Amino acid sequence: MELILRLDDKGRILIPVSVRKRLNIKNAVKMSIRDNKLVIEPIEDPLELLASAVVKGTKDIEKEITRLRKVSEKEVFKKVGERWS
Repeated sequence: MELILRLDDKGRILIPVSVRKRLNIKNAVKMSIRDNKLVIEPIEDPLELLASAVVKGTKDIEKEITRLRKVSEKEVFKKVGERWS
């Protein structure tokens, strides 16, 4: 499959619904540059990963998920910053 996509004024690309369904893309993808090409790959839903990390017996699950999300976001931004610097 080959598509021509446009970027909006902020440089964003919209992945068509048909492609998202075909690749089971929910709300996150991994982007990389290989051989001077932009590569976008589906990844596991980060919220599902966070939910699976919540300790049994946690009384406030929403609070625990928010805490884990912040921790994971910091790690992701740290790793992305290391790769792009």
